[in-house]
Amino acid sequence: MCKQCAIMASKRGTKRRFTSEEVAKLLQEDDSTDNDSDADIDDSASDSDFLDNTTQEAQSTDASSDSDTEGYAVDGDDNSESETETSPASWVKCSDGVTPKQLLFTAQNVGVQLTDSNIPDSILGFFQLYFTEDLLREIVVETNRYAKEKLSDRELLPRSVWHKWTDVTEEELKGYFGVILRMAMHQCGDIQQFFSSQWIDYMPFYGDVFSRERFLQIHWMLHVQPPTTDDGAARVTRGSKVKNVVVHMKQKCLELFHPYQNIVIDESTISFKGRTQYKMYNPQKPHKWGLRVFSLADCKTGYLCGFEPYYGSATTNSLPRPDLQFTARIVLHLCSEVTDKVGGEGYHLFTDRYYTGHILAVELLKKNIHTTGTVMRNRQGLPAEIKRNLKLKKYEVASWSLQNKEVVVAWQDKRTIYMLTTYYSPATQMQQRRIRKGEVEEFPKPTAIVEYTKHMGAVDRFDHYCSSYAFTRKSLKWWRKTFFWLLEVAVVNSYILYNETHPDEPVDHIRYRKQLILQLVGEQRRSRPSRRRGRPSTLKEERLDKRQHFIAAFSGKKTKDCRVCSDRKTAGSRHKTIYYCETCSRHPGLHPGDCFKKYHSQTKFR
Repeated sequence: MCKQCAIMASKRGTKRRFTSEEVAKLLQEDDSTDNDSDADIDDSASDSDFLDNTTQEAQSTDASSDSDTEGYAVDGDDNSESETETSPASWVKCSDGVTPKQLLFTAQNVGVQLTDSNIPDSILGFFQLYFTEDLLREIVVETNRYAKEKLSDRELLPRSVWHKWTDVTEEELKGYFGVILRMAMHQCGDIQQFFSSQWIDYMPFYGDVFSRERFLQIHWMLHVQPPTTDDGAARVTRGSKVKNVVVHMKQKCLELFHPYQNIVIDESTISFKGRTQYKMYNPQKPHKWGLRVFSLADCKTGYLCGFEPYYGSATTNSLPRPDLQFTARIVLHLCSEVTDKVGGEGYHLFTDRYYTGHILAVELLKKNIHTTGTVMRNRQGLPAEIKRNLKLKKYEVASWSLQNKEVVVAWQDKRTIYMLTTYYSPATQMQQRRIRKGEVEEFPKPTAIVEYTKHMGAVDRFDHYCSSYAFTRKSLKWWRKTFFWLLEVAVVNSYILYNETHPDEPVDHIRYRKQLILQLVGEQRRSRPSRRRGRPSTLKEERLDKRQHFIAAFSGKKTKDCRVCSDRKTAGSRHKTIYYCETCSRHPGLHPGDCFKKYHSQTKFR
């Protein structure tokens, strides 16, 4: 009797007794029809899950590319037979002594890729390792081109600020970036409030670097990527408006730093609520609406080594291995970029349950990369026992092994936690934690979970650096949000690089940013003349205009300080007079004789 017939019989209310052979056959059919694609899994409890409420494009693409073929092949053998689904019977329960074979880490010269002669001597120099002079020059040229295009056919109003537009220079662009980074440390409802002259809002830094009109001109006309052309016609594709900066930054991130053995892949979210087809929603993230970026970071330093912005189906179709599901493809893509650049193997990758699975573990082992991460128990290819409700006692550990290459660990705490690893054994180690009334509790915890907790936060640490002082002005253009995030990548990675090259003199994050801001706006600030607030003086022009000046006397008891010989700051040096210059518009007080003569003939009369 088939499973469908049994279900129909139960609905009719008929009683049907099954033999042991029929029960075993039904269970086998149930296991064989279990199709567990990542596109259909509800991972709402994971920080890595994103729900696309604006479009179903990514889901349909990922579902169509989902592959149910799994299996093992000889490590490094690209000509192995086609993969077939791993039978649940291949997993066997194992003890603490079962340890997967650990690969040798062969990457050479990891860490900072700067020699002593190439280390910059300033914080600005570290920032310009990422935002190079060539990139700045390219942005300046494109901004000026875009402004010329916009203003050429536009009829300006008589009082429009665009009458005073001049081409942006590289010094001005650096100053603009410095002002943007400084604005991220302050919160104002309107960007124009930063340049307010009112006492309650007055912040002299901004006005000393730019006038309000000039800053807004640069801000509104900022453009980074010239339009792509196809047969002479402009054509805009997804990601093209910021593609040059993305490619440049990805290259520099891996060129200047090679990750250590432990790496992690997770998602970063660029806060954005505008209209775009690839905007994501995740209620578990601090920024629920935003643009998704897949990030690979070094566990030891938190340095962002690689990233891939998500543009929906355009990103999915560009990834290798279309026979695999999307979560496995993006991981393999990021890992390949690192291994191809570094030229080594034996890396250990940590992932959360959004990515971890048997298929991914098999593919990474073919590339000689270990993996460890939490896993959903209904993923395909895992032991059949964990797909049912395990009844474990508190702190009890159950483990399964597959050909001594993969290990699945189930550990009961407040809930059951499932881990898949190709590196660690199911062994446990004693841990401590505080419970109520300050008491300390000791309990056994699998080493795989301990190490996962220790290393998994690298991307979160990088996101914390970015979000602490991020430029969070609202924008309707997605590429502007992405560009300012890339600016944060340059700041944070240069900060980590600075501390790695100065272990004896590390600086904290906010101090590094302030020094960088001062050095960015330094040249722009020096190039502008100092401005004194208040009404400009016209006395110098009047008193030296070589006209005839006539002296007169105040009527009554009115007096004034003599402009030449009177000094109120020195005791006993204040001298009053009833005489004044009748020709000068302000009627300055002057003694007749030498004082009157000096005032109208000498540039420095005091």
